[in-house]
Amino acid sequence: MSEVEKVVPIRVASLGDLVRLAVSTMIPQQFSTYIIRFRHRDKVYLGILGVFRDYYKYYGIPVFYYYSTSPESVGDANYIIVSTGEEKIELSKNPKPGVAIPIVSIAEKPVFIPDDI
Repeated sequence: MSEVEKVVPIRVASLGDLVRLAVSTMIPQQFSTYIIRFRHRDKVYLGILGVFRDYYKYYGIPVFYYYSTSPESVGDANYIIVSTGEEKIELSKNPKPGVAIPIVSIAEKPVFIPDDI
């Protein structure tokens, strides 16, 4: 297998920052945004893939916005619930009223994400 090009990892300061970014990419009536979760080196990574556009002569730089945390802080949540009307986020096993962003667990760190995150 040939070498896979890596995304540019961008660590956000908080889970709230990642959630705001995810919500800002949502298109009304189409829930195409999701957050991926995987374990790597005793941490859990939550993140979204995106494309950084219009950076000088470069176009379409692939990025991975992520937040790392302990496995205990995420538990077995399947959704991040964003309350409408206020900036409140909640991890939940089931969808609830508000904006429910699915968390998709993947078995391992994808090869296109650098090992040194």
